Amino acid sequence: MTGDVVIEHHHPQAGTFVREHGPDAVAVLEDLLCRAEVVDGALVVQASSRDVAGRLGFLSKDSANRRIRQLQRAGVLRVAPGPAPRFAAPRFAAPTYVVRLAGTGIAVSRLTTHRTRTATTATRSSVSELPTLFTLPDARS
Repeated sequence: MTGDVVIEHHHPQAGTFVREHGPDAVAVLEDLLCRAEVVDGALVVQASSRDVAGRLGFLSKDSANRRIRQLQRAGVLRVAPGPAPRFAAPRFAAPTYVVRLAGTGIAVSRLTTHRTRTATTATRSSVSELPTLFTLPDARS
């Protein structure tokens, strides 16, 4: 997502996700969410564990890789389908993931900044291309 991103944790569902997967996995997920783009109605991000570890600064690339794999097992990340590999493709190209936040209690939206002569205000944009990807189910249902 270009620009500022708002990541919300809706409790108790997000608390359960954090307890189950740990703060390191949530930090990796939030790092990925800050770089994700909407492509064909899905939230996708290209990332390597080395890049994630470098941005976070407190995880090794191996630990970041374990957290990415953990998020894959949880169904939050899945490798995006793509064209068949080519022989000329970079050998260690970062994989592209589709992010699915359903059931995590975590939501993401884009923040739009409006500048005026006297102040800068930030509001959440109404991102029409994100109709159901990032909405949370009603806790009463």
